[in-house]
Amino acid sequence: MAEKTNDKNLTSTQEDYLEAILELTEKRVVARNMELSSKLGVRRATVTRALKLLTQKGLVNHEMNGYVTLTDEGKAIARDILARHELFRHFFRDILNLEEDEADEIACKIEHTISGHALDKFRLFIKRADECEGKCPNSLKLKREEGCK
Repeated sequence: MAEKTNDKNLTSTQEDYLEAILELTEKRVVARNMELSSKLGVRRATVTRALKLLTQKGLVNHEMNGYVTLTDEGKAIARDILARHELFRHFFRDILNLEEDEADEIACKIEHTISGHALDKFRLFIKRADECEGKCPNSLKLKREEGCK
């Protein structure tokens, strides 16, 4: 069973910071305060306060020069969050056929709330939906023009 790796009592905002740092550091070795500020749409002072808390939790390394990296534990949690985000974005975009922006927005909200058994069941459902595409007479995937009536 895939349990959520977040045992640090992180808020959804803190999880968003970890996810953003992961995305930025995959492109470069370090993230910068100003990049996080821009990516998350918050002031740099807000970023500094959030990074201080994440550093205290042992999830982030924050240098005085503004360089930010994830600790191994922070990286593991961020990867888990990103995997959940991608799972839900795939569901809303590719199975329910929502527009990319809407799918991404909904995925971002749900990724913070679901874990454990419910997440395992959701993964299984999506796996079956993906395997069924084109083979099953009543595919679970919706066409964009379909909707609730």
